[in-house]
Amino acid sequence: MRVSALADLHTHTFRCGHAVGTEEEYVRQAVRLGLKAVAITDHIPFYWLPPEAHDPTLAMAPEELPAYVEAVLQLKGRYRGRVEVLLGIEADYVEGHEHTLAQILQTYPFDVVLGSVHWLAGFWVDAPTSLPEYQKGPERVQQIWARYWQTLEKAIRSGLFDVMAHLDLPKKFGFLPAEPLTELEDAVLQALLETGVAVELSSAGRRKPVGEDYPSPRWLARLATAGVPVVLSSDAHAPHEVGFAFALLQQQLQQLGVREVLTFRQRQPLALSLAEG
Repeated sequence: MRVSALADLHTHTFRCGHAVGTEEEYVRQAVRLGLKAVAITDHIPFYWLPPEAHDPTLAMAPEELPAYVEAVLQLKGRYRGRVEVLLGIEADYVEGHEHTLAQILQTYPFDVVLGSVHWLAGFWVDAPTSLPEYQKGPERVQQIWARYWQTLEKAIRSGLFDVMAHLDLPKKFGFLPAEPLTELEDAVLQALLETGVAVELSSAGRRKPVGEDYPSPRWLARLATAGVPVVLSSDAHAPHEVGFAFALLQQQLQQLGVREVLTFRQRQPLALSLAEG
């Protein structure tokens, strides 16, 4: 199905070490789908860790960032008139390192910056190597979720990000809090409303053990009711995943009364009508 009015704002390439395909292969797939725009948003280098701690399977190396930016900017010009190519980045929020991240983001002409929380004091929230942490039992799962929501709220309020990626990421392996964390969830929602930061509706969760979108239907309904702006994303890690299940995402949003999603240009939001997709 053609989704000509829609934009995929979350994709990764070979540069991050755990995806495949060049930037241009992702752009070509967006053209085939008839997308209005596609953002290339590879993982930012580990700016908060010493160089020797870099893991080439999780993010691009620091020295590769300029080449990444140049490659996407070239595609932006080459494909003008066929699809809008957005220079993006997925940037981890790490408390205490906000200034360093801000300096990096100011160095390059990004169209959109996705914020995410993967790293919690040395613990990778969604890495397979972290499964033993979740398997320690309900109390540990509860601790992970509580720390995650608290950190996510800080990320939203940091002023560094345009969109928050995979809002309820700790559910990836199917581990959920045993007791509601209502106050922490409410604080996250309030932060979104006060800052105007958007949230992605991502089909990537359909490809994970949890088997549902990010965020969950419950969270999506809360966001829609509150009027939090939404973008669509595939979190593609291979070119064929661009625009994955977008027709279903579009249908979900329309059923909730959402009439538009956002894209970004030079970090400024632009509305796209869902009725045209």
